[in-house]
Amino acid sequence: MKKYIKILVIFILFIVISKESKAQVYLGGGGVISQFSSASLEEYRGIGAIVQRQIYLKDSRLSLTPTLQGSWLTDKQYNENFSEFYTSVSAGVHLNYDLLSFNKFRFTPFAGPSFVWVTGTDAGVLAQVPQAVNFYRLGLEVGASLTYIHSEKFSIKLIPLTYTFSNKEFVQGNVLSLLFQIM
Repeated sequence: MKKYIKILVIFILFIVISKESKAQVYLGGGGVISQFSSASLEEYRGIGAIVQRQIYLKDSRLSLTPTLQGSWLTDKQYNENFSEFYTSVSAGVHLNYDLLSFNKFRFTPFAGPSFVWVTGTDAGVLAQVPQAVNFYRLGLEVGASLTYIHSEKFSIKLIPLTYTFSNKEFVQGNVLSLLFQIM
């Protein structure tokens, strides 16, 4: 438990330090695909909401992005025999590098640690009563974004794909996330 408190403290410190730096806050969402095991039978789809604060480090191409995401995995919610519904919350910090930057566009690959917590109900194949599911995973999230900067106060970020490699055969990916700068 102490390890997770340390991760949370580091996440909060990045946000506090960002007040001293040039930073933008983004809000948006996109599609989410999660696999709870290596078998594709345990693949779940839904939507997710994302909040990011991109903090540029001293006029360089490097930036840190604390990210918080909530996902609703609802594709099997209305299955008549085996109804399943999950939510996931993930927190992570990405290290970004503006690989290509021209005019008002930036192409930025990123990678960083991620903590994912999943909870929900699983009717399962043999269960008479839905079973509660509650687990967490630590992983590495990678991806790339394309940002259009209209002005200092408004930009749009498209993240075509992110992928979270995690322990215990859990993977999660975001597909076509669209974020808008709100601050």
